[in-house]
Amino acid sequence: MTSNLLTGTGLTMRFGGVVALNSVDLVLDVGDHLGLIGPNGSGKTTLLNVLSGVYLATSGSIRMDDVELVRRRAGERSRRGIVRTFQHPQMAASLTLHENVQAGERLGRHRRTTSHGHGTRSRELLELFGCADYGHLLPREAPYGAVKLAEVARAAAAEPRLLLLDEPAAGLSAEERTELVAALRRYRDERPDLALCLVEHDVSLVSAVCDRLLVLNAGTMIAEGDPESVLADTQVRDAYLGPTEPAGAGASELKGSR
Repeated sequence: MTSNLLTGTGLTMRFGGVVALNSVDLVLDVGDHLGLIGPNGSGKTTLLNVLSGVYLATSGSIRMDDVELVRRRAGERSRRGIVRTFQHPQMAASLTLHENVQAGERLGRHRRTTSHGHGTRSRELLELFGCADYGHLLPREAPYGAVKLAEVARAAAAEPRLLLLDEPAAGLSAEERTELVAALRRYRDERPDLALCLVEHDVSLVSAVCDRLLVLNAGTMIAEGDPESVLADTQVRDAYLGPTEPAGAGASELKGSR
């Protein structure tokens, strides 16, 4: 049984005359797994930035625990349990990958529901996300894929209530993508209280992790629902492939869309 965690209403983000988000509504429940998809420039990352406090929405409302967050900065939102990753990893350059994940563990300690010893959870998460072999290296010394996976491990170590992932599979090899999906599914299943919001171009990856999709196009929400229904929606297919694409084309053809 789910309960409401976060509600966004009428979220709008303008940059001068450009409307990057146009009155987007979304609800995330405890245990919800939402995938955000859409063409490049559709507003997916902007929405994550607005939810996490990187951007303050031009207008709209974000409520969590019956508290209005829309004008509150990223630090306060992270203390409430909203944790995110970025398209390009943002790791502390002077810390090893293991130390970066430990930093996430320290940030989340006050929300911890398990009794791991100091550093134990960090090592477990490095193993889970397939980057433990590089834990002793600085980010500049490690392969790009390992750094990306370690950033997800760091976010997971913070024991988020809402985990926002911005293209975590970008730049990963096929093997690393498979590891990522398996790790996210396992982490998600270990945390039934976790709400997850995932931005990713690979629709098959999103569908393997998320049970609900929200589709943006030009800053506007055009569809929401279970993956099968959303991917069969004509408006969604037109947004990805153009209106001339045959209606019977398989959903897998959306996979590589940009």
